[in-house]
Amino acid sequence: MPIDHLAEFERTAAELAAVLDSVDPAAAVPGCPGWTLADLALHVGSGQRWAASILLSGTRQKVPEVLRTTVSWADWYAGTTAALAAAIRAVDPDEPCWNFAPVEQRAGFWSRRRMHETVIHLVDAVQAGAAPDQRAVSGLTAVPAELAADGVDEVFGVFLPRMLARGFDPAVTRQVGVRATDTGDEWTLSPVPQGDRPQVERGKATGEAVLSGTAAELDLCLWKRLPGSVLTVEGDPAVAAAFLSGKATP
Repeated sequence: MPIDHLAEFERTAAELAAVLDSVDPAAAVPGCPGWTLADLALHVGSGQRWAASILLSGTRQKVPEVLRTTVSWADWYAGTTAALAAAIRAVDPDEPCWNFAPVEQRAGFWSRRRMHETVIHLVDAVQAGAAPDQRAVSGLTAVPAELAADGVDEVFGVFLPRMLARGFDPAVTRQVGVRATDTGDEWTLSPVPQGDRPQVERGKATGEAVLSGTAAELDLCLWKRLPGSVLTVEGDPAVAAAFLSGKATP
């Protein structure tokens, strides 16, 4: 059954708002060095206002400069969630609409993208409120397997080509397989000549190295929220290490 990205965005955003309401805004965010939880709230909420403005205009927009005054971070963030959800509902997903990646420019891009943005930053917020020895476990429990597998697929289909377009070195330089042990999803990533986006084959994991883990472990490793050591590697460990250390995501 296809994922309802809007419904999952709203559910995940409500969970993030609850964390913002219960954890000290000055708490450090391990997944975003140098940030406090307040910084995280500002980043995610500003991004939601930005995405809403893009959806409603169909064109590229500047990220807003936010002046938050009297409301709590949780309440302010909840307001940006409501604004983005309303914008998603107001625009047909097939309508032409700008996005930042070298992929199809349609409005439907944004409900999926903002859902995954919220998932990763929910992990950040949960870890900010957890004891150091509980951060890895708490982050994993925040990501449902089905959403995590879709997040891995988004990294491969959206962010690998985006990072190349931004001028970063290719993350895929040798053939690599990726396997989600809990959902059964598999991918093979193959480099192509002249630095173009890698070929992504779904349904089978093969290559000089094959990385296996739960979908959540794979997703969080790709976003550098977990160390690659949590994954199982078959084949050449140097190929696996090179892929995991590459710039697959911002």
